[in-house]
Amino acid sequence: MYIFTIHTISDPQAFWSGQLDLPEGTELPIVAPSADGARGVCVFRSDSVETVRNVVDGATSGVSRNEYYAINEGGALGLPV
Repeated sequence: MYIFTIHTISDPQAFWSGQLDLPEGTELPIVAPSADGARGVCVFRSDSVETVRNVVDGATSGVSRNEYYAINEGGALGLPV
């Protein structure tokens, strides 16, 4: 499944320079920061929203407020193949 994340970032330097420890079976094919780094969206491919939430919230605690939702793949355009 694909999971969309929306980030509101209080410390862009810390957020964008951090590394995610992705578990096996989780990929991050799309990362799209705003020009000033204060907002961003990412698209993950993973087994669940909870898996992505655990990884991202663990890595960005204190520097970002994050939202998550599963993408309706049947209604989406442009997802990675």
